[in-house]
Amino acid sequence: MTIMKILTTKGSNPTIALKQFHRYLNTTNKLSLLNQIELAPPDKILGLTETFNNDVNPSKVNLTVGIYKDNHGKVTTFPSIAKAQKLIDRELGLNKNLSYLPIKGGKDYAENVKHFLYDESCSPTNNLIEGNRNNYGKQLLDNDRISFAQTLSGTGALAISAKFLALFISKKVWIPNFSWANHMNIFNKNGFRDIHYYSYYDVKSGQLTVDAWLKDLKEKVSKDKSPEPHCIILHACCHNPTGLDPTREDWDKIIDTINELKMIPIIDMAYQGLESGDLIKDAYLLRKCINPKYVWDNGLFLCQSFAKNMGLYGERVGSLSIVAPSHSQPRVKEAVDSQLKRIIRSIYSSPPGYGSRVASLVLSDPDLKSQWFKDVTVMVNRLQGIRDQLSSNLDWSTVNDSQQHGMFYFTRFPLPVVQELRDKYSLYLTDDGRLSLSGINDSNIEYICDTFKKIENQSK
Repeated sequence: MTIMKILTTKGSNPTIALKQFHRYLNTTNKLSLLNQIELAPPDKILGLTETFNNDVNPSKVNLTVGIYKDNHGKVTTFPSIAKAQKLIDRELGLNKNLSYLPIKGGKDYAENVKHFLYDESCSPTNNLIEGNRNNYGKQLLDNDRISFAQTLSGTGALAISAKFLALFISKKVWIPNFSWANHMNIFNKNGFRDIHYYSYYDVKSGQLTVDAWLKDLKEKVSKDKSPEPHCIILHACCHNPTGLDPTREDWDKIIDTINELKMIPIIDMAYQGLESGDLIKDAYLLRKCINPKYVWDNGLFLCQSFAKNMGLYGERVGSLSIVAPSHSQPRVKEAVDSQLKRIIRSIYSSPPGYGSRVASLVLSDPDLKSQWFKDVTVMVNRLQGIRDQLSSNLDWSTVNDSQQHGMFYFTRFPLPVVQELRDKYSLYLTDDGRLSLSGINDSNIEYICDTFKKIENQSK
């Protein structure tokens, strides 16, 4: 019996008709398992943009998404990227082929990115500053110890890493508390069932907790007698969301500890260049980890992105590198490469071409690369200027210039305050109190600072 027949049958008892209607619904619901799917919560960052877009307050400010904007609130293309795009558009040889890329990406892109990451970024000039005279990255390239894949930005690199590790090596991972909200989501959805959090940041003091971090690892990882190793996510620089990074001395202790515990480092390098304004200088954690004094028996994983430092957000341009240990057999790299291909093929088959062509051209053309380095410096100087203005206008003593870097500032506002800022003042921060500095400009900084002062005075 259909719904219309139930409801329109003449002379039917209303109570009986209603029971028949509910019975019909129950029967229909059981026919499809889709009816049992629960509504997923909105994304903790991108979901807020939808709310912001529906806000009618003319004073609204979106401080959620990590996208660089200029002082006019516009997302502009870096001069180096714009020049590269014009060259690609003008040169048919660069833009005529729209066929599929290989599963692991284009050859030119791979060579240029590996050269940038493991030769230039590990150059002797920087190593001398940090106490050694060798370019260990170039040695890795010369010895063919790096498995490489072009990925859908840093998120894709992390997802491929997680899938690979869960299939062959480990389903245990440590994530900093606090961390990028998507870290847990990525590893959970790709087979990790043993997810731990290590101490990173103390909300009360606004400082890092390196000693507690190391204590967490020593007490818990060392007690695990299973043969399965533990992975650990390390933010290369410009920690998201706190903006606070360990000192170089702290990193020495951290890397020593995770190496002693035979953990697997997964370096998330999404903000190279945004700490100091110097792209090469900011690769210090990679340089530290590839020092031969550290032997990573189960590999070193580098998840890297050009979204932030080239502004190629929507083009999804990144890479995954897996560095095999020096004692591994020659067949190991071949086997790793083959399994990466299989994983990628099952998900998106092959990466997109245009953004990687742009990135590859910038990396291979000396003039474009020089302009790119300048572009990054300009961006960082603006972000640091905003941080300085906040520090001055609000007298926020926790703005630590020696350790705090990147796109974000961690306000330490509790969730009720964040919600009040949203609902009452149309200032949008992420739930953990993180704000994106580039969303602040000359037209809104006074409103933002006045509102923050008002909120702080209310809490006193």
